[in-house]
Amino acid sequence: MVEVTALTSFEHHGTRIRGANFEVSQQHASLLSARGLVKISAVAESAASASAASPVVSGAALVRQKPEKAIAALAAVTDRATLEDARSAEIAKGAKAREAVLGAIDAALAALPASQE
Repeated sequence: MVEVTALTSFEHHGTRIRGANFEVSQQHASLLSARGLVKISAVAESAASASAASPVVSGAALVRQKPEKAIAALAAVTDRATLEDARSAEIAKGAKAREAVLGAIDAALAALPASQE
């Protein structure tokens, strides 16, 4: 559960008035925050950013995204196995394989230190 503070009055499992502190799930906190209804507590934000800093994502999941998001995500990957998994998944698409995504994977692989060979 995440503690949030209402920025305005609204209805969410009861009436929430401006300034009220209450707890919701991480998913609800993100949705309410995106709509400008709440502010997520600083403790919850730091915990969320810490977990988001090193997400464990498979290479296949990376290349399922739209090309621009996949390319941005691939640039942050430093694990050779994940990058090779992503390359295999993209090539498996056959004629639908995206050259820009494959180029980003190849660039990320080339940027890895020699110790990961």
